[in-house]
Amino acid sequence: MSILRAAQAATVALTLGAAAFGFGAAAAAQPASDAHAGRIVLPADVTPDHYDISIKPDAAALTFTGKVRIELTVHQPTDRIVLNDADIVIDHAALSGEAAAPSIAYDPKVQTATFGFGHMLRPGRYSLALDYHGRIYQQASGFFALDYQTPAGTKRALFTQFENSDARRFTPSWDEPGRKATFTLTAIVPTGQMALSNMPVARTTPLGGGLQEVRFAQTPRMSSYLLFFGLGDFERVSRNVGGVDVGVVVKRGDTASAGFALDAASQILPYYNSYFGKPYPLPKMDLIAGPGSSEFFGAMENWGAIFYFERDLLVDPRVSTQGDRQNVYVTVAHEMAHQWFGDLVTMSWWDDLWLNEGFASWMENKVTDHFHPEWNMWLQNQGSTQYAMQTDARDGTHPIITPINDVLQAGGAFDEITYQKGAAVIRMLESYVGEDTFRAGVRRYIAAHAYGNTVTDDLWREIDAVSPGRPITQIAHDFTLQAGVPLVSETAARCEGGRERLDLSQGRFATDDTGKAPTVWRVPVTAAVVGGAQGQAVVAAPAGGRLDLAGCGPALLNLGQAGYFRTLYAAQPMAELTERFASLSPDDQLGLLNDARALAYAGYEPIPVYLNLTRRVDAGADPIVWQGVAGSLAGLDRLYDGRPGQAAYQAYARGVLQPALARVGWDAKPGESDNVALMRSAVLSALGRLGDPAVAAEAHRRFEAFVRDPSSLNASTRRTVLDIVAQHADAADWEQLHGLAVSARTELERVELYARLGEAEDPALARRALDLSLSGEPAATTTPQMVEAVSSRHPAMALDFTAAHWDRISALLEPDTRATFPPRLVMGGSDKALADKMDAFAAANIPESARQDVRKADANIAYLAKVKAERLPDVDRWLAQAR
Repeated sequence: MSILRAAQAATVALTLGAAAFGFGAAAAAQPASDAHAGRIVLPADVTPDHYDISIKPDAAALTFTGKVRIELTVHQPTDRIVLNDADIVIDHAALSGEAAAPSIAYDPKVQTATFGFGHMLRPGRYSLALDYHGRIYQQASGFFALDYQTPAGTKRALFTQFENSDARRFTPSWDEPGRKATFTLTAIVPTGQMALSNMPVARTTPLGGGLQEVRFAQTPRMSSYLLFFGLGDFERVSRNVGGVDVGVVVKRGDTASAGFALDAASQILPYYNSYFGKPYPLPKMDLIAGPGSSEFFGAMENWGAIFYFERDLLVDPRVSTQGDRQNVYVTVAHEMAHQWFGDLVTMSWWDDLWLNEGFASWMENKVTDHFHPEWNMWLQNQGSTQYAMQTDARDGTHPIITPINDVLQAGGAFDEITYQKGAAVIRMLESYVGEDTFRAGVRRYIAAHAYGNTVTDDLWREIDAVSPGRPITQIAHDFTLQAGVPLVSETAARCEGGRERLDLSQGRFATDDTGKAPTVWRVPVTAAVVGGAQGQAVVAAPAGGRLDLAGCGPALLNLGQAGYFRTLYAAQPMAELTERFASLSPDDQLGLLNDARALAYAGYEPIPVYLNLTRRVDAGADPIVWQGVAGSLAGLDRLYDGRPGQAAYQAYARGVLQPALARVGWDAKPGESDNVALMRSAVLSALGRLGDPAVAAEAHRRFEAFVRDPSSLNASTRRTVLDIVAQHADAADWEQLHGLAVSARTELERVELYARLGEAEDPALARRALDLSLSGEPAATTTPQMVEAVSSRHPAMALDFTAAHWDRISALLEPDTRATFPPRLVMGGSDKALADKMDAFAAANIPESARQDVRKADANIAYLAKVKAERLPDVDRWLAQAR
């Protein structure tokens, strides 16, 4: 791979000291000069003010009829009205003041319906009345159905999912985030079923014949993608929290699993009311659980009616692990944060999607860490940041704020750059200006733009207003308007006059030729000599720089790991940090490991630097550090599959992990923390992957006991045992797992167990799982999950199967996922032939504007192939010398 040479790296000027910040003369990244060029959007001459919608679903037939009266404003003379429409047939249209019905022309390619009037409409207020009918889908987009099993047979529930652009499948509308309006929804539904929407029920009218009309109160002004409707045999548990009716809605019989989420929401709501400086403005907030799963999303922030798949909302003590509980809390926190950042204040267009998702991804960890510091969420979040950095260091990445021209491109923007990098950059900026200052800026932003739309600079402007000594706009532009990962390199270190003096340079960390592009950031850096006082500086500009720190000894850059950059140390300081590894904080231990591994894989430093660190992890290290070590060692083993050096590497990796297993054992101890359970699961799963015979045998013994008596395993151990057995399953094990899936008591169990069938190492069993996925036995939303499970071990097989059955599989995917699902299947592969297969599939099936994930997959395959070819021989030599 191409290595960033020192001559190509931009060096930096910086000012040192505990509170000193210096800016060099770096050229600032600037917003695009014409952000609207190329966008496929509706004309601006007509805008909606209010929608009055009435629907009547036929769940059995998977169809619905609807009526909508849209109060609108014509801003300038026009002879037509254009709005969004997808898979909806308009049966009748009428505009107030017009005697004749308009002509209707559909454009399926851009998903519009155009109403022609044959003459110019004058500016003013009008009412457009439409009667129409549409489809109810069986994948989670638009208006959709989810089927589930009960003792009384199969039942069906209805829900909606409109982000990013699927409200147009429910009602003809101006389905763009910047076209806000108010909504009133009425539904004609079966008596005895619960109907849900964003607002409380205003009235219910019996109609006879087993039907009732339910009308909901009018919403505040909001974007169309936030509208929600749900219908089914539901139950609701609730409590009043500061005057807000907070509820969790579940399938009948599942209320016992709703308590944890209700407690979480009740705890989080007052915190957010305080943090944002504006109380939650709706009278109720429902958290609504749906059975099944999606390849595109786990939950959706519909204002006042937040939808979650059950795995992200319900906690069943029989099957939910400590990790599941943490996931539910974090997911509840994420979607609730959107009620302000996204719903109350919404990005103007999908270019600024990160304003919604990056902020919520940061806030989910902030509030969780506030109420559950024992979970150590910022330490756990390092894994998410590493995931973003891996993508951001190669071809296929994009700036956080990136031009989006159409809805297909918008679907591809829901990725690790928008979410995880966005969250990491926000954390870095908050750390730079301080928590109180950052919050003051956020409060100003919310107050200034409530019920409106914004662009990112609106947020920076409000934070700068309360932080005149440390403005963030230019730093923020560098990190949001250009792609890539900064690399801060320590080129020399020496002690002079009782101070550690570091020579630093700046470049771009990359795993391919993207690193050749000259890129400069203003990088906020916090540093300290190990055990000493911290100093802060801004690394910037293409000029040499020096950092002075109090005390002498090895210095840590990115102290606390709040910065979004890689750190490359000179050889001697790195050796000293390795020697003193045990004295570092858990954040810095994991950060050092993550940087060393990434730098070694990319060729910036020898891979023994990383391997030597793995030997320094003490058995008593923080559980999340061990979780990271276990995952990275297992990941490297995957690249060894089929290579002669695998046995030696597995023996080494098992030796690293055995002390951790000896510490935690198979079974929980009284009073142990939740994170110890996460560590136990990660270590055992890694040892199972690494061929530990004792672990495999014990897992199988416990599995046999579990088949005879399901109560023999607690939830946490159950998950780990199933994971190991599924990987190493023979035909008999696979049949037992299949039987457990068929007879599962809950949808949570059923979805998990069917996916496990795809994890088998045995190719024949993997093929059986693929065939089963399309047999009609698993739920429609489970099929893609099974195919993706197979891809974790057999990416080529999963892609071939998907290509051969694309018509059937694509019908089970949400529209936004059809361009991203196939490349995800091969993302973890290391055979270059996979990239050729992926490209051929994309050429035939994925529109060119939606191939961002194809580029990411190709780049990652090339990267892993190079690691396998160029780094594993170095590992082999190091292992031979270490013996």
